[in-house]
Amino acid sequence: MKKYNYFPLVGILASKGRESNSFRGDAVMFKAIQQELMNKGGLSFVFTTDDIQDNSIIGYVFSEKNKKWGKASFPFPPIIYNKISSRMDEKTTEFIKLQQSYQQKNKTFFNPYFFNKWQCYQALTKEQKLQTYLPKTWLHLNSSFILDLLKLGAIYAKPIKGRKGKGIYKLKEQDKMYYIFTKDTFKTYHKSSFLDELEYIIHKDYILQQEIKTDTIEGCKYDLRIHSLYSSGSYQITGIGVRKAAKNSIITHVPNGGEIISFASVGDKISINELNHLTELVGNSLSKSFGFVGEFSMDIGITPHGKPYIFEVNSKPMLFDEGNIQKKRITGLTELFIELANKKQ
Repeated sequence: MKKYNYFPLVGILASKGRESNSFRGDAVMFKAIQQELMNKGGLSFVFTTDDIQDNSIIGYVFSEKNKKWGKASFPFPPIIYNKISSRMDEKTTEFIKLQQSYQQKNKTFFNPYFFNKWQCYQALTKEQKLQTYLPKTWLHLNSSFILDLLKLGAIYAKPIKGRKGKGIYKLKEQDKMYYIFTKDTFKTYHKSSFLDELEYIIHKDYILQQEIKTDTIEGCKYDLRIHSLYSSGSYQITGIGVRKAAKNSIITHVPNGGEIISFASVGDKISINELNHLTELVGNSLSKSFGFVGEFSMDIGITPHGKPYIFEVNSKPMLFDEGNIQKKRITGLTELFIELANKKQ
């Protein structure tokens, strides 16, 4: 195995590819991290749990000269950046063994695992200062429980392990009629047929979240996508994206018809100082519950009066469509890797 003098050396842990000797994940981002680290004297490589040997790791490095990924042998890096893309992959014996090994050796395992929506809500509610920024949220028990909640107002049903806005429903009761809203349509039900439909579409692994009346732009819902990184002892905002829902849609995600709009179009309604404060509280709360969380993103709604509500927190932020935010993210990540590596020396 070749001796490497790069500092820091960072291993990016990815899911296995469909073919042997391949990985699955955001190769564009992985290349950008590698390039940025090399500019600063470091190096990153991508690997899967299949690539782990007894005393080394066979990792992938992108060659600018050959314009393709090549393999090389590396020592176990002092930092692993967990970019596993599947919850199931984090339940394998190989993943658990690697994570536990790093914890026992006090090495950095950056972002320990996916956390689900219910775990996240429980973690955040432990911080008293955050409680007024969280919609009331319940674990789904049964359809009768939903009927009781609807007496208080509309609710959203969300899969505990959901991503990208999939499987979300808005439920509402009005004048003894019941409504189920999906992405951009709704159906009306009498009570008995409503209960039958609930049994079919909403399973036990759902949370129920109080509807918060949020601000609109051009008659459409919007929310904020806030990316945050740990830096020099605190959590800081890397960038803020804005997603506007399609007309009459309950979902702002771009793959489901949402639209990217500029922060400037809504910025005058929002207190940046308050968002900075929330970011710090959320980051500290997550790390207390899950172990060191160096990176996360939040979906935040804003009421017509400017009050922010935290709808979701994501432990594995996806690629940001805004190029300036993604570039700052890559720079911030590499600076954080260096900061963490220096602490371990």
